[in-house]
Amino acid sequence: MVRESIEVSAILVTYNSRPVLDGCLRSLQRQEGIRLEILVIDNASEDGTADWVARSFPDVRLRRNPENVGFGRACNQGMREARGEILLFVNPDLRFPEPDAAARLAAALRADRSLGIVGPAFYQEDGSRQPSTARRYPNERSTRGELSGLPGEIAALLGACLALRAETAAAVGGFDEDFFLYGEDQDLCLRVRRLGLRLGCVSEVRAVHIGRHSERGTSPREYWRKKLQGEYLFYRKHYSGRSIRRIRIRQWVKSSWELFLLGLCRPVAGRASGWNERWSKYAAIRAAAEGREEGDPKGKGCLPAGRRERASVGADRG
Repeated sequence: MVRESIEVSAILVTYNSRPVLDGCLRSLQRQEGIRLEILVIDNASEDGTADWVARSFPDVRLRRNPENVGFGRACNQGMREARGEILLFVNPDLRFPEPDAAARLAAALRADRSLGIVGPAFYQEDGSRQPSTARRYPNERSTRGELSGLPGEIAALLGACLALRAETAAAVGGFDEDFFLYGEDQDLCLRVRRLGLRLGCVSEVRAVHIGRHSERGTSPREYWRKKLQGEYLFYRKHYSGRSIRRIRIRQWVKSSWELFLLGLCRPVAGRASGWNERWSKYAAIRAAAEGREEGDPKGKGCLPAGRRERASVGADRG
């Protein structure tokens, strides 16, 4: 008996994902019209995720990492072990309501060789739409055309679900493992476009996405710090030094103004969650603009010395 080859390899990276993983795995197991395998790469979860997968889903291929190696590196581990001609990277907090989602994504890639990566249309649990695509990269306007001439109108797809040919993933070297958690999806999309391939959103494929499940329990300040680390790493890899300096200055001015306005509201807002979230966000943006919390080896960003000294006053409040 000849064993049929795998068409799609669904790759999930988990980290304390037990509360949301059941719906994701069951929606993948219900996929029809395509030969699909499921790989789970567990990044040393502390909530029993790996043991639960092994016990509840014995047909799933499970890899246990002894430590959290980061999202990009774990994706690459799954890519190397995958047997499918098409790789489907899926976040554990995502599920497909329809059983033909994987088949439709694969069909889109097969029908148009100019497509490098495709993704679905994303929805909240209440049925409202989520942004599924981006027309520009973060602060791309500040680059003044450095990334012009790339194919297609879509700059990036939401990384919660990405489908691409295994040969395309190999051609770009997979995910950049310098990105630990945030920014790796935009980086991958940009590098695939530099191969001359377009990105596409298969709007008839729906995906329900919870979002930020792995950050539950993380403080707003820490969340934004990690997100901005990924963002500035993306800048350093793809933008010129002059563009990054423009971004830093604009981010510093905008965040300083927002913090000033929030400071005026503090006597009324107190420590309300919405106020604290916004304060944490803009405090992290200003710290990153100054190069203090996003990996700048000198910790000085590009602000003049006098401005740096003034900027640091009150930046850590809240």
